[in-house]
Amino acid sequence: MRKVGLLLFAQPFSTAAFSPRPLASLTRPASIRNHRTEASRIPHRPHLQHCHHHHISRRSFVLRASTSEELGAEGSMKILGVCGGIGSGKSTACELMVDKLGCAGRIDADKLAHVVYEPGSKALQEIVSEFGQDIVDESSNGLIDRKKLGAIVFSDAKAMSKLEHIVWPHVRDKIEERIEDIKSHPPDTVSHNIVIVEAALLMETDWHDLLDGLWVVQSSQPVAVQRLKEHRGLSEEEALVRIHAQETRRGIGGSTDGGISDELRAEMERGTVTRVITNDGSLEDLQRTLEGALADPASFKSASHL
Repeated sequence: MRKVGLLLFAQPFSTAAFSPRPLASLTRPASIRNHRTEASRIPHRPHLQHCHHHHISRRSFVLRASTSEELGAEGSMKILGVCGGIGSGKSTACELMVDKLGCAGRIDADKLAHVVYEPGSKALQEIVSEFGQDIVDESSNGLIDRKKLGAIVFSDAKAMSKLEHIVWPHVRDKIEERIEDIKSHPPDTVSHNIVIVEAALLMETDWHDLLDGLWVVQSSQPVAVQRLKEHRGLSEEEALVRIHAQETRRGIGGSTDGGISDELRAEMERGTVTRVITNDGSLEDLQRTLEGALADPASFKSASHL
């Protein structure tokens, strides 16, 4: 069964009946929550490290926080895309960059899709035009019946591609609106004049012209499996099925040992991927890795790739 992008099945069109949202159904520690995180907050979650009893220390690191006016004078706001597979810790990495490392904001593209699917929306009308009125649940005020649509797209790769090409442009429009909102109303103090755009299948959307950098968060297969077992209650077999289902998607599949796959190396050579974040250690390890990556100009596109 082919893994679908979360852009397509966010609430109210939930993935629950098919393939779970990577990491997002888990909760995060209150210590990494703040006002800069995307307004449509995800549920409270513990971090997704192999040893789930670690917590982010209140001491953290100390960065000089600049005012938005100072950073605005230094340069324009960067847009950083982040993607990664199930169990990689993608969402936790994005939260850390905003809540602990001082990026200006985070946009969860997978969550924005629920607006795209609202009854009466243009995207919903296009989906119904393509797949038929039968996919609409008339008993729920015109919401899409995810079971019926899922039965179509999960069994037909061409149908899935059609659905993606209908939804993605509408989600991009919403992302651009949120970016402008953050630029117009930035937080009072930030350490990095960067907005994070998080989406599971970001590399397959061809939104690269929107981004100043694209990072892939990955973990070795044993670590990802252990996270899914501990935090999702999956068996090892169930976890492997879901991991393998993503391996053909750009920016998702990686090597079993956590090294950089040949496919990712090729994307880096082309300048599509600007950084690979390997997340096999503790939460503190991940934070240090992200802090270094944010400070490294090589983590973003060079002028030749803009």
